[in-house]
Amino acid sequence: MFSQRSFSQVTIKDIAEEAGVSSALVIKYFINKECLFGQTIDFEESARRLFSGEFSELGYTAVYETLTAPADAPYSTVRTLVIGSGDENSLKSVGKKIQEDLKEVLVDRIESEAPQPNPHPQIRAQAALSLIIGLSMMRRVGDPNFRDYPRKQLLDYYAGLFQQIVDGVA
Repeated sequence: MFSQRSFSQVTIKDIAEEAGVSSALVIKYFINKECLFGQTIDFEESARRLFSGEFSELGYTAVYETLTAPADAPYSTVRTLVIGSGDENSLKSVGKKIQEDLKEVLVDRIESEAPQPNPHPQIRAQAALSLIIGLSMMRRVGDPNFRDYPRKQLLDYYAGLFQQIVDGVA
C-alpha cells in the first residue's frame, strides 16, 4: 500500500481493510503506522547489488547499479524517501534501515578489506552512501537533464570518487 500512496496518505484503517483484519489487530502487532512502515522497508537487496564483488571494483559496482537500477525498484532509497513524504516518523524508519541494511554492510567491507585504516570506516561508509544516494536523487528527481549526460563519463567520475572514499585515500 505504501508503494501506491505516500506514508501520510495511508491510514491504519486503510491497511486493516486491505489486509482483511481489524484496525485493532494491526495496532496489536505493529503498535502504529510508523512501526508498520518500518517493517516494509528492506534495503538488503540494494546492499547486495551495490556492494558485491571485489573491493577494488566497489566504486564501479555501486555507481553502475545506481545509474542503471529501475526507477521503481522496491529497494531504491530515493523511492522509499519519496513514499515517506518527508514525515518525521517515516524518515526515522528509513534512516534506521539505511543504517542497518546499507551502512553496516559497507562498514564491514571497509574494515576487513580497505587498504587504509583511516579515516574511520563509519565516516567513509557515510560519505560513500551520501555520494550514491545523492547521485540517485539527481538521476531520479533532481536534474531533468540527467539522461543527457554520457553514462560512461558519469560512471568513470563517480566510481573513482566512491572508490577513493572507501579506500581511504579521498
